[in-house]
Amino acid sequence: MQVRALDWRDLALLHRIRNRGTCLDSQMALTRGPQAIQTALMDVFRPGSRAASTIVLRSHDEQDLAGIGQFVFSDDRQHAHLAFVSPSELLATDDGLYLLDGLARMAGERGAQTLIAEVGETNPIFETLRRAGFAIYARQRIWRLEGALSASLPARQEDWRPVTPGDRFSIHSLYINIVPALVQQVEPAPLENNHGLVFDSQDETLGYLDVHRGANGIWVQPYFHPAAELTDELLAGFIQGLGSHDGKPLYICVRSYQGGLGGSLDRLGLQPFTDQAVMVKRLTAAVKRALEQALPALEGTQPEPTAPFTSMERKETL
Repeated sequence: MQVRALDWRDLALLHRIRNRGTCLDSQMALTRGPQAIQTALMDVFRPGSRAASTIVLRSHDEQDLAGIGQFVFSDDRQHAHLAFVSPSELLATDDGLYLLDGLARMAGERGAQTLIAEVGETNPIFETLRRAGFAIYARQRIWRLEGALSASLPARQEDWRPVTPGDRFSIHSLYINIVPALVQQVEPAPLENNHGLVFDSQDETLGYLDVHRGANGIWVQPYFHPAAELTDELLAGFIQGLGSHDGKPLYICVRSYQGGLGGSLDRLGLQPFTDQAVMVKRLTAAVKRALEQALPALEGTQPEPTAPFTSMERKETL
């Protein structure tokens, strides 16, 4: 088997297996759909793109396409997400290991430090990822809401406000304080966007909702400080503050270190959708190295005295 970048010769075969794959980036799958065909076409016409990359796994005679894989870069361009693999059953075979290795190698060559995948621990793909060198860094439960809230509460919608450019520092501080250091190594801090919401209390930011909207749904990643009082009314307020869902389902991704949200979300009528492990394969590591460089102010010069010398004359007494 051989792994190489997707090119125009593979388009017909890509079209044939596009509906047989699985998406390992939950936000992408639930907001945009688990298809890779659109971004794969961009790969063909813009090879080497830093947005997404697609590769194919073929037999040596290239008579058949064994599978395709795709990763996408995060906003900071230092981390990549394993986005799409087709056909899904490929990852239950040894050929799937070749494909994963090719994806990791290409992501590393393009500057990614980690490759991230989200998958249920009962999924057969989970074991293949472990064999390929992926390790669990966090766990998450995704909650789903169809329609309106079932609970009738006086929602505290006024506690939430849209994010502004001036919130960058406070959001980053919130991320540093609540996200475990191990996870921070493989996942960048959220970047404020026009749809995010902020919760302030006593002039301090205690909550931030990273909101992403897509054609198929709305995705929310919450960040709450331990000092925040997470009442049902407060959580109902942020759901109402998101505005109209236009018939799209709402997904709230709760990481294990934010587990206190589950009880309130259940009482508000949200349903557990899936439990997943966040798996990471490290690709590169920054190495600090001393840089030898001459100091222009000192190199090739003589030291200058800082005070004048006083001549001492010896006097002889007759």
